[in-house]
Formats: sequence, C-alpha cells, structure tokens
Amino acid sequence: MINSVLVLGGGSAGFLAAATLKYRLPEMQVTVLRSADIGIIGVGEATTLAVPRHLHNYLAIDHAEFHRLADPTWKVGIRFLWGPRPFFDYGFGLQMDTRYAPLPKATGYYCEDAPLDYIGVPSGLMSHNHVFLRHMSGLPLMNGDVAYHIENEKFVGFLETFSRKLGVQVQEDTVVEVLQAESGVTGLKLASGPTATADLFIDCSGFASVLLSRTLREDFISFKSSLYCDRAVIGGWDRDTEPIKPYTTAETMNAGWCWQIDHEHRINRGYVYSSSFVSDSDAEAEFRASNPKVSDTRIVKFVTGRYNNSWVKNVVAVGNSSGFVEPLESTGLGAICGASEALAETLADSEQLPTPTMRGQFNKRHALSWDAIRRFLSIHYKFNTRLDTPFWRECREKTDLAGAEEFVDYYQENGPSLIWRHTLVEPGFQFPMEGWISLLVGQKVPFQRRHSPTAAELQVWENVQQHVRNETRRGFSIGEMLKLIRSPYWTWPTQVYPRGP
Repeated sequence: MINSVLVLGGGSAGFLAAATLKYRLPEMQVTVLRSADIGIIGVGEATTLAVPRHLHNYLAIDHAEFHRLADPTWKVGIRFLWGPRPFFDYGFGLQMDTRYAPLPKATGYYCEDAPLDYIGVPSGLMSHNHVFLRHMSGLPLMNGDVAYHIENEKFVGFLETFSRKLGVQVQEDTVVEVLQAESGVTGLKLASGPTATADLFIDCSGFASVLLSRTLREDFISFKSSLYCDRAVIGGWDRDTEPIKPYTTAETMNAGWCWQIDHEHRINRGYVYSSSFVSDSDAEAEFRASNPKVSDTRIVKFVTGRYNNSWVKNVVAVGNSSGFVEPLESTGLGAICGASEALAETLADSEQLPTPTMRGQFNKRHALSWDAIRRFLSIHYKFNTRLDTPFWRECREKTDLAGAEEFVDYYQENGPSLIWRHTLVEPGFQFPMEGWISLLVGQKVPFQRRHSPTAAELQVWENVQQHVRNETRRGFSIGEMLKLIRSPYWTWPTQVYPRGP
C-alpha cells in the first residue's frame, strides 16, 4: 500500500504533483526533496486551459490568493506570425469550430482569402489587446476561455506556499546516490547523511530524469523526425510603454521560431532553433536583431521526445523527466497537471494499492498524451510557407506527421469540415478540433472540396465579423482588469473555469 510519497524536485512539476496528491489524498505523507544547488527555470511560461482548470477547479485554489501571490496575466490564445497570412490566431474560445445558423458551411470555408482578425471573439479581443468582453452592466464577462502567462519563479513560490498549507513537507538536501533493488528504488542517499525512503517516488528532476532514466534506464522515444529544434536562446526586457498583449506570440524565424510572453512588468522572449541549421552565436545575433531591447540571454539545450513508460516499478516521472517538446503550444504545465491528476485519481480509486493493469493504463495515457502533442506540433512545421530558408524547406519536405496524416488527408480532401471531429481528434487532451482547423486554415493548407459563397452568405459573414468587431472593441484590457481585481470592491465570480473534458 502506498502511504508515503517522495517527490524529487522542487520546481513547478514537483510542487504541482505534490499538491495534487496531498489535496486528493490528505492522509498520505507527501514530501518534496529539493536541492539548493539546482535552481528553477526562472522564465516566463504560457499555459493552456488545462492549467487554470486544474488550479481553480480540481485544486479549488482561490482566485484572489492566486492573483495576489503568483501575479499572472491572462492569455486568450496564440497569435501566429506564421504561414502566408500576416497572422492568424488559435484562440481558446470557439471560432473556427463553429457554423453560424444562416450559413450552410462551417466558418473555415469563409476564411480562405479573408483577414482573420474578427472571425471570432478570441481573435477580436487579441486584435484590440483586450482580454474580456464588457457586459452591459459595465463589468467583465469572465469565462473559462482564458489561460495564464506566469513568471516561473513566482508560480513555484505560490505552489510551495499552497503545498505547505496542505501539509506537504519540504526537505532541503542533495541526492548523492540512488539505491535500488529488483522492486525499484529503495532509497535516496542524501548529502547530509541519512537515506530518504518512500513507498512511491515521483521523479520531477527535469531533463536529468534522475530516477526514470539514469537509474531505471527506461527507453527514450525521440521526436526528432517531427520536431527539429533542440535549443533556445532566452531573454527579455522590462516593460516600457508597450501594451500588455493578451496572447502568446509565435513568430517564424530563419531556423525556428520566437515566442513572446507578456507579463505586467516584463516581456519574455525566446528563440527556439535547430543547431543543425544555425550556430548558437548566429541564432543569438538573429534574435537580438529582431529584439533590440533584449538584455542578458542564455542558451538552453533540450531533446524532444518521451520515455516509453512514465510509471516504472515504484517510480512515476512527471514533467520534463517524463518527456518534453518545445513550448510552441504552451503544453508543458498542462502536461504536468494532467499527469498529476491521473496519478492522484489512480491512487484514490485503487485505495492506494494500484494494480499492474492500472499502471499499464496510466502509461498508455502518458504515451497517448505526448504523441498527440507531437502530431499537433508537426503540422506547424510541415505547412509553414512563410520563409524559404534551408530549415523551413527541410521541414516542409521531411517533417514526420507521426499519425497526423489521417486528419491532414481528411482536411485536404474535404476542407474545414467539422462533422467527424469525434473520430479525427482524441478526446480529453489539450488540442480539440478548434486547434487543428485553426492551424490548417491559418496556414492556408490547400483542399479540394471548395465552397463558393453566395452574395447573401458573404453579407451574413460580414455581419458576424462586424458584430465581433463592435463587441470586442468595448472589452477590457489587461491593465484595466488588473486595476479592477485589485480594487477593494471587486468580487470574483463563483465559477470561472468549468471542469475540463
């Protein structure tokens, strides 16, 4: 029976896993073991809807406390400077996965050659740098279609405080040796002398994957044939007069892409690139040329892929120790939340005696989740025609769609048809039909079965866009929202984030 859990690693993965287990199973002994010698990432992070849903729904974290201590800003979606259009958006609210009643076809059929700035509320809000619509009462219409931009250091600090309140123990020490037997890990020998033991070990040691990879030698499955990038140069600057953008920016670069994450007082930028196509020095030069305000930078090396299993013997890996992909769709924290919740529910349902078949299904979920992310990211590279550089030519010619072929074939034959969403897209993961259609329509991927709208249809579509334009123009900016929620008169809605799928 699993009565004690030791979490190795005190970053966002470690504290999210610990808090989730302790919240769901309050009688369980949960300890986070972290080393002062190993710092946290300390950069800006963007999220998907999975993160606020986990924080505020599953963990019941108070909105006021979270915003006061973690100091996040809101994110409506991602704006892609990508493909042949000036830009396109993947918004968290529905816009491409829609069909308006007077129109015979889905929205995507009316977006082939038209601007995409007012195709739905998310894009309209992004175009005005607004984050919420304004109710006729003057108050914001808050809903569960927004995620967060978070500074990692503040987020980890909040998670530690929350975890300690739940009863999670935090131990400062360094592992000098991992002890193991046929049954798995038997203990962690610490620099201070004693050996830390537990019934279950959670590996949140990041890329090092100390327990799953280094100790148990679990096989690693590379995603290199789909995702060529393996490094990032990271920097940023203190905010001056720039508006706070309510979205993550993904901008095409010569040998990869560049993110922008907006915080209240800082702008975080990073160039994700392939070292096979550009040197570190040339990547930094390109990065600085397009971002002259960047101050100090650093380079992070990574490998994309996942381990074959994340639950091996008495070790469960969560976060980068179980798998990693570049942050093109902000999947990292969402993957951690999903794995933590799956583990907690497995232990609760099994009365803390998980069976081999339960562990098998956990590992199946692990594989399905990471492979779904890989497939979705592959279409970003396969069809991006914005630049004609050696990197992008090879991406278009050789990117392995890794299972996305079925969706792409369907789209290329039928266009942005929505009728088979439940068989084309796996339910329960981070990317629904909205994301797939947004990426293919946004990149103007050609399809055979075209639609020629009548004059009446075009008028209806123009009316829809005009309505979106009018409503989103009246919305709240992030600056206005921060002032509002910090007012002593503000009351948070009772249910901002509904339970996710």
